[in-house]
Amino acid sequence: MPRIITPTIFRRGLREGKGFSRAELDEAVISIDEAVRLGIPIDNRRGTRYEENVKEVRTYVEEARKAGVKIGRPRFRSKAKKGRAYRGLTSAGKKIRGLRK
Repeated sequence: MPRIITPTIFRRGLREGKGFSRAELDEAVISIDEAVRLGIPIDNRRGTRYEENVKEVRTYVEEARKAGVKIGRPRFRSKAKKGRAYRGLTSAGKKIRGLRK
């Protein structure tokens, strides 16, 4: 299994970033969907592109493909269906069922 990666950012010194920018993923020839499936963090706010991060992404993807890592597409859970409330005890429900005159 490949290791977990974090990007490097050079702003006010060297530090770890929250995710890779879209420009870095584009240069590494990886779509955003594939990056999400492989568990690569993405930071949509960043626009910078560092060559070190591009190399890091490329090596990570090669290792993941060799190891056969296949993370499925993320599943989104839907909210409960909005339906009518039980109208048996409300005045409108009683009126519909003919219990009120």
